[in-house]
Order: sequence, then structure tokens, then C-alpha cells
Amino acid sequence: MFDSAIMRALAFGSAAVLIGLVPLGFSGYFLELGNSAAVVRPQAGVLLIPLSVIMFLMRAKRRAVFSFAVAVMAVGSIAPGVFSSGTDCTDGCLKLYQKNLLSKAWPRYPLADDIIASGAEIVTLQEVSDHNRRFMANMFDHYPNTVTCKFRPAQDVAILTSLPVVDGSEFCLAKAGLAGIQVLSPNGQPIWVLSVHLEWPFPFNQYEQSQTIATRIAGLKGPILIAGDFNMVPWGGNVERIKQAAGNHRLGAFRNTFKLGGWLLPLPIDSVLVPKGATGSVELRPYLGSDHLGVLSRISLP
Repeated sequence: MFDSAIMRALAFGSAAVLIGLVPLGFSGYFLELGNSAAVVRPQAGVLLIPLSVIMFLMRAKRRAVFSFAVAVMAVGSIAPGVFSSGTDCTDGCLKLYQKNLLSKAWPRYPLADDIIASGAEIVTLQEVSDHNRRFMANMFDHYPNTVTCKFRPAQDVAILTSLPVVDGSEFCLAKAGLAGIQVLSPNGQPIWVLSVHLEWPFPFNQYEQSQTIATRIAGLKGPILIAGDFNMVPWGGNVERIKQAAGNHRLGAFRNTFKLGGWLLPLPIDSVLVPKGATGSVELRPYLGSDHLGVLSRISLP
């Protein structure tokens, strides 16, 4: 049954497409299209596994072995992030709540209450609109220090914090979806906090935007906390570029944070990037009216 010409053509053709997707999915640091391919890179690897078995049964052993090797490379590249457990932070933790609010959502009093009740000293927000400000006024009033940057219409990027801030440190990167401010952490250490909102990847403008943001980050002195809606999976090149510019690593396991994602295509596009040496854990919070889950991080700074 595996020796018909049609079956062979389907198996070989499908394998060729998937094998092409995998290296393309690793190229996002250098190629715009590579970031879009990165989103489905793990799925391409998973699909190559049964195809490898089929080709082996067709006696196309070299193709089967090569396809299986590519599959292992694709799946293995994200396995550490999938199974990452984090480290519990119980003493002197810094709490950061990351949330894309969804600019046109219905009134979400429970969301504002959840953020306040979390005890987060830092809140990073995206899609902040007049609508959100009106119906979540208690949250905005709760935090004494705020920096808000214009991005897309009715989709500002913001940072709220109860920590002391370094005078004059706040900044906005015009039209690039980046807000920043330097605060004093609970141990007295100055640390930059950045809120990021990237566009969607190719054919949209995420590649160039990530380069602009990375250049700005590279000029900051001192440790940096970055959180936001990256609209890109953690293993994509655009996230890697920002992570490298800050010298950071991602906190927490790869878990879907977007309503359009699921077990077949998880989209862990909300990330918290912490300085090297920092540890901690991540807890996903409910949608509460948004199309993104909240990400509550407990961070132990080095």
C-alpha cells in the first residue's frame, strides 16, 4: 500500500515542504519571512515524524533518516522551553503583571481588581485606550508612577509601578511600541523596565520594528526587565534579537497566551525577559475580557 506512485509523491513532496520550513524557521534573526516560519516550526517537525516512518516503509531509508533528523532538530529546539519549570521565589520577590488589555473590550472591572490584588509592583500594558482608562480607573489610580507611550490608534503602551522611579528616566520610542522607565527594585538596585508591543510578523513590520527596539535597548546601562505582547513565539528571531540586546533570558515555560492559539498551534506570544542570573516563576492569569492571558511573574533579581 506504501509503494504506489501517488503515495510516494505525496510523502516525498510533503516531506520536502516541511524540511524546507524547519531551517527557514531558524532564520528569523536574518530573514523577515523566517519569523513567520518559526511559528509553525515545531509543528513541521512533529509532522515529519510519521512521514519518516512512512518513507521508511517505502524503503526510502535515506530520506526517512534525514527527515527524522530534521524533525528531532525542530522539536528538540523548543523542548527545553516547553518543560521549563522555573524557580519559586518566596522571599524578596519582585512581582510583574504583563497584560494586553484589548483596546475595544467591554468594561473589565474584574481585570483591574485582579491586577491590584496580585500585589504586582510593576504592570506592563499594551492596547491601552481611553475605554480602558475609563473602566479601569481604579487600577490606574492605584499606581503612583506611570509612563504611557503612543503606538497605534487607541493602543498605547504603558508601565505602571509602585516602585520609586529614577527622575527623568522615562522614555518612549516613537511609533515603535516601546515604553521605558528606570525604577529602584526592592533591594535598592536600579533596573530598567520596558513594555513592548510588536506588530505581527511578515508580511507586517515586526522585523524592522524589532531592530529599532533592540538598538534602543542596547544603549541602556544596567539590568533590564522586558515584558510585553511580542506577537511572536519565544523561539522566533525577532524575540531573540531583543533578548540578546538586553542580555536577558525568558522566564517561564512556553505556554499559549493568545485566544486564537491552542494545543495544535500554541502561541506563547506574551513574554517576560529577565536579566541573566535572575530566576523566578510565571503564573498565567485569566483572560478577563481580553484576548490575551495575563502573565504574573515573581522574579528574584541577581
